[in-house]
Parts: sequence; structure tokens; C-alpha cells
Amino acid sequence: MTAPLRVGIVGCGNVALNFHVPAYLAEPDRFAVTALADPTPERLELGRTITGLSPEQVHGDALALLARDDVDVVDVCTPQHLHRALVVAAAAAGKHILCEKPLAATPAAAAAMVAAAERAQVVLGVVHNYLFFPEIVAARELIDEGAIGEVRTVTVDMLGVVDSPGAAGYRPQWRHDPAAAGGGVLMDMLHGVYLAEHLLDEPVQRVSAYVDAATPGDAVEGLALCRLETARRAALVNIGWGFGSGGIRINGGKGRIVLRYRDEGTIPWAPFEALSLTTEAGTENLGLPAGRELVPLVAEALRATVADFAEAVTTGRPPAAPGRAALHTLEATVAAYTSAALGENVDIPLPVDGPVHRRGVTGLAELDVPATSGVRTRGLFGLTPHGS
Repeated sequence: MTAPLRVGIVGCGNVALNFHVPAYLAEPDRFAVTALADPTPERLELGRTITGLSPEQVHGDALALLARDDVDVVDVCTPQHLHRALVVAAAAAGKHILCEKPLAATPAAAAAMVAAAERAQVVLGVVHNYLFFPEIVAARELIDEGAIGEVRTVTVDMLGVVDSPGAAGYRPQWRHDPAAAGGGVLMDMLHGVYLAEHLLDEPVQRVSAYVDAATPGDAVEGLALCRLETARRAALVNIGWGFGSGGIRINGGKGRIVLRYRDEGTIPWAPFEALSLTTEAGTENLGLPAGRELVPLVAEALRATVADFAEAVTTGRPPAAPGRAALHTLEATVAAYTSAALGENVDIPLPVDGPVHRRGVTGLAELDVPATSGVRTRGLFGLTPHGS
């Protein structure tokens, strides 16, 4: 048996302490948490208490954690605008890296992270944990078996997303800051983007979208309606904060798959209820176990994510969501913002010398955004109405 991977976690926010730490502690044969870092003293002490580490194993400065020789894997759980410096430094230190989603706030930062990991020949995995939800696994297996023929369209509805604040000890509303978050509900829940592409089973090439603020005056969108096009297939991804409907539908040449959630709610806040397969033979409810509530469901998916990452490190195969795939997902998401601002289809990959590649949504200010654009008239992402 190989020795457990020694993990240093950077960031002791809610996601790290509620999900990442328990996932590692549940896999003692695969992992040992050996260090923590966070600039907020109360969060660092809370993390130390939960993990049972000594004061010498926790740091207010992440660079001190990266310098430790008892860390094999750095788990980055900070807000996304802080990912680049940490991942690049971790790769230079020869550490494998598991990074929370989204990979970065801008495509340029994400590309630099991917390049650094490839140069250092370390594994860079990203927490696209919804890939491990049981109903998603089952749906993809049906697609791979040819149960519905060739996939034609996918619709992912997530219009009942909860607007969760960050940890009180940091900046609780940082997800509403375009520069820090890189966007609003779509960026926060780009799970819908990678799930759509995963179920389409073809890479997205073009994006179009509409976005709007959840409340007047908000700097980021609370509603995003997106169309993702591949060479031969298309997906609709609709994401919003509020109490809208949820569910996933996959249409193929020979049938369809429908994933339903309690009260037509949004994954993962509404527990999974049923997966139905419809073909010319009729409709069959495949009878997957009833979905779990939010916390245990996400916890189990996180445990599957870190287990997959450990196997990638020890065997040399790619993780379920390698850095380059996560960069592609991020570009599709930023392309949606660009489309909404300009009112036109946007191809991906984005031009590397363009402002939205370099700066993400804050780069929209460098584009010729029409005066009639809803993004401009609503003051999203730092844009201002003409004449104001």
C-alpha cells in the first residue's frame, strides 16, 4: 500500500471546512491533512481545531505552507481571484494541486495556472464535483450505452440557486464583486456549464447568452440564460438566484433522459427524485435511490472527487476535471458574459490578446458595448450607461 498523500489546504472558508476537510478525513488510507493556511485568525484556528493539527502546522501565510516538505498536495480553497498566484507557486514547488471551481476569475489567469502545472509536470485537478452525483453518472452511462442514440440537445435548468454568502470572517459578499468573483450566479454555478458539455459529449465551440441582475443596482448578474453550441449539438443552460425551476433533459435521436428534482427544484438544493428513460418502447423510471439532502450529497461528491484526484496522482491518468478542461469551461462562461454584452454569438477559445481573456468580465469595459445593451443599461460588471 502506498503512503497517504499529505495535503495542505489553503483557505479555511465554509467550503473547505464543511466539505474538503471531511472528505480527506474520511479517506485516511489515501490522505493525511498536514497543514492549513488562512489569513483570518479565527478561521485558521477553527480549521486547526477540526483537523487536530498543532499550532506549528497552521500558517497565516500560504507561502509558508508551500515551503513545507511534508505537503504533497495543495488544495486551493480561496476565492477564485486568488487562485493564480497560489497555483503557480505550488506548481513551482513541485506540489500536485486540487483547486476549487471556478479555476480562476479570468481565462488568462487560468491559462497561466495550466501552463505552470504542465511545465512542472504536476497534476492540476479542479473540483467539478457534480460529475460524481449519482444521477449524472447514471445519465452519462445511458448515453455511452447508446440508449437514446446520438445526443442532440441538453437542457440544464438551475433557476432556484441559493445566493450563499462567504465566510463572515472574510468578505461575506465577495461573490457580488465582479473583479473578485469574475461574474455572478453563472460563474458561481458554472457546474451547469460543465455538466451540459459532459452530457453533450462534444466540446462547446460557440456561446450566446442573456443576463440580468437579480436586484436593481447589483454589480453582477443573478440570471443567465445561455446557449452552448458544439459542432453538431447544442445545450441550454439557465441559471438564476431565486425560486425558479430546475431539472435536466437530454434528447437523442432515439429517445430522451429526464432528471427530476423535488418540487421541480434545482440540483443540489432539491433532492433528486427520478431518472426516466423514454424510447419507442415507452417510458421507464430507472429507480435510482432517492436523492440525499444537500449537505450529505455534496459531501459524498467531494469525497468521490478527492478519491479520483488521488488515483490520478498515483497512477498518472488525468483527473475527472483536469486544469485544461476547467479552463475551457471558464472560457465558455466568460464567453456568455461577452455575448450578453455585445448581443452576438461568441466563439471559444477566446482571443488570448483580447480584454475579456485578460481581465474577464471587467474587460468588457474595453469592448464597444452598445448603448442599448442590457449589460450596460443595468450597470453590470462595472459598465455604465452612455452619458452617465
